[in-house]
Amino acid sequence: MFYGKTNEKKRKWIIDQFRTGRSATSIARIQQVSRQLVYKLAKKFKKEGKCAYFAKKSGRPKSRINQSFVKKVICMRKETDYGSEKLHFVLKKNGFGVSQHIIQRILDEQKLTDPCPKRRGQRKYVRYQWPLSNYMWHVDWTQKGEALYCSYIDDRSRKIMAAGKFKSASTENARFVLHQAMLRNETCPAIILSDKGAQFYANKRDKNGKKGLCEFEKELAELGIEFWTARRNHPQTNGKMEKWFDTLKKRMKKHPEETLQTFVKWYNEGRIHHALDYKTPEEVYRENL
Repeated sequence: MFYGKTNEKKRKWIIDQFRTGRSATSIARIQQVSRQLVYKLAKKFKKEGKCAYFAKKSGRPKSRINQSFVKKVICMRKETDYGSEKLHFVLKKNGFGVSQHIIQRILDEQKLTDPCPKRRGQRKYVRYQWPLSNYMWHVDWTQKGEALYCSYIDDRSRKIMAAGKFKSASTENARFVLHQAMLRNETCPAIILSDKGAQFYANKRDKNGKKGLCEFEKELAELGIEFWTARRNHPQTNGKMEKWFDTLKKRMKKHPEETLQTFVKWYNEGRIHHALDYKTPEEVYRENL
């Protein structure tokens, strides 16, 4: 008996037994299959030989892809770091009628995507954003190697208002970048959102349990800017900033020669965003002033 064996072994046994003269009825009864299947496998063996032992792969066979198109996708991926969805949008806009599935296949075959053995299905996103530009700015620090980076990002458009590279993550440097952002864009936000880092928020209290103010909080109060903080151990509140830092680090890894300000200019004026309906932060910023 071959119950529980692999399909290939079962097919081989059925074909071999039929070829030795055993009746289709007997074979079908032993393996609990129909006689039609026995005759079908025998006919397939006569036509294909030993290939009949093996099951065919599910799905359609892979189609050949034009190598010029493959080179174009690779070049765009290296220049922009876009995924298959954004590449499909840009290529479709330029007149290429190729599916996103083909573009993803090229990226996977060329090893231009990170391995994802447990790829998740489509997720339902809940996106929170203010309707106007300059209503809220996010601020935070991140570290890459020995360098520390401070950035301000507009909540509505995701435009980088200003960014700086420093040797220390201090309140003074955070204030410096804030003034740069206001001077360059000739505006001032209504709200600034940060985490409870010591550069932005006074965590200590006096003997009476009253919270004090750090220099950054005093600066915002003088400028008439409302100060909001994310709750502890919840980086999702400042998610737009976390995503920006992730993009920054990936870009620096692939383009180490690029300066911070060159990258900021490209990010604001050249990089489209899925969350912005495939527009650049600069375009959305101007639309929602």
